Amino acid sequence: MAEKFKNISLKQQIYLETIYDLSMSDGHAHVKSIAERLSNSMPSVTEAMRKLAEKKLINYDVRKNVSLTEEGENIARELDKRHAVLADFYAKILGCPASKAQSIACKVEHVVDSAFCDRLAGFASFLREKEEKGIELVKEFREFYKKK
Repeated sequence: MAEKFKNISLKQQIYLETIYDLSMSDGHAHVKSIAERLSNSMPSVTEAMRKLAEKKLINYDVRKNVSLTEEGENIARELDKRHAVLADFYAKILGCPASKAQSIACKVEHVVDSAFCDRLAGFASFLREKEEKGIELVKEFREFYKKK
């Protein structure tokens, strides 16, 4: 997956995520809804859609729904997975407020790779297993952190 991210800018990743999110929640994505979601102008979004279509990451025709190609969807799913792992770790393990955890995850998901997220998810699972066995490492960390 790292190779697929190689030639995709941060802005393009955000567009792919937005198309994915709109498609999942509304069943489709339009240039107007993408522009509204990202607070961008319609011409800016149209230009971005053309560039993503050139990279074969989306299917785009003027005045029609925008959809992800298989490769575009794979990238968007990977970003979504990274976001979920990071936000969960920040909120449930580190104790960050949910909104802050979401905000930080939105930024970090673009700079970490899959292997890192897998390791972080594994660490979170390890900590949860310890909790189930009565070893309260997360609780101890939070108490330790409050004292600082």
